[in-house]
Amino acid sequence: MIFLNLFKKDPLRQKILAIKKDIKKIISKVCTERYWIEWVGAYHINPKHLAFRICVKSDDMKLKLKSDAELYKVLRDVLDKHDYPVEARDKVFIGFESQQTVDRESDGKWHIHVQ
Repeated sequence: MIFLNLFKKDPLRQKILAIKKDIKKIISKVCTERYWIEWVGAYHINPKHLAFRICVKSDDMKLKLKSDAELYKVLRDVLDKHDYPVEARDKVFIGFESQQTVDRESDGKWHIHVQ
């Protein structure tokens, strides 16, 4: 809640933080291992330049979440719920990654892996 108050002058950032919070609630109901939600993007240049990554511990969980079409629809609906700019909604990336993959492919370095 404190973070939402820090960015009152940036309403789009407020929406992004609210979307992240809702994504976390949704994932908490279906993920049985440690996870976190990251977001990056130059949304201030164009709202379509936004990406959410749901990060989990195992490849098995990543594949389970990634293959759940209904979950993906529910996650995308959060953009509608928070009135993210209509012209950008279909362009916002929502994806999944696992610590196992990052360890295997990028020596555990997330900042290299997600480039």
